[in-house]
Amino acid sequence: MNVLAIGAHPDDVEEYCSGTLAKFATQGHKVFTATTTNGNIGSATLPMEEIARIRKEEARQAAAVIGAEYLCLDYDDEMFFETREARIALINLVRYCKPDLILTHYPHDYNPDHELTSKMVNDIAVMIPIAKIETPNPPCEKIPLLAYWEPVLSINFNPTEYVDITDYMDLKREMCNKHQSQVQWMADNYKEQIGDKQKNYFDDIEIIARFRGLQCGCDYAEGFIMAQNAYRMTTKRVLP
Repeated sequence: MNVLAIGAHPDDVEEYCSGTLAKFATQGHKVFTATTTNGNIGSATLPMEEIARIRKEEARQAAAVIGAEYLCLDYDDEMFFETREARIALINLVRYCKPDLILTHYPHDYNPDHELTSKMVNDIAVMIPIAKIETPNPPCEKIPLLAYWEPVLSINFNPTEYVDITDYMDLKREMCNKHQSQVQWMADNYKEQIGDKQKNYFDDIEIIARFRGLQCGCDYAEGFIMAQNAYRMTTKRVLP
């Protein structure tokens, strides 16, 4: 299969589905990661152009850990809006990857970029095969299946699918740790929420993976909900 994970910001994919992506890649599937924005506000000190460059490079390095290809639509962080241009760009990106399965944000999350990325991925899924919607990359043959990963801190999220990532947790950690720019960003901007002490940005991700593993009978897991829309359902298990 071709598997595409689309997040809003560099590091979203790694936090919430990189264990699953590592498992897919190890099984021989082709994996792509992508972001709709370049994360260019993700520093309290660096210029926007510089932090965008750093964050895209971090995402590229994270993808390389499992032999995946990283793509970026390059919209400004927190200034991603639903426009014709953005819709065409997203359709073109998906057509380039020819995915059998797309992983993306849950529709209800704390961040507007997350929610809009989720909405647009769901919206354009049915447009991927339509030839009259012209893009540089040609139409795909079928509508991809769609799975949603957890929102930040997993609030009000009850998975319907679990992926055992116990054997891939070290790869997930390695991919997350490529995003070192965000450790300081969280400490600088979320002191009230996380306290004054320096916090490992990815502690929450480890806790959630352990909790999902507890729920489904393994050491570490990632949770998903499959999209329940016409032409995006199947009788087969597609997650690894």
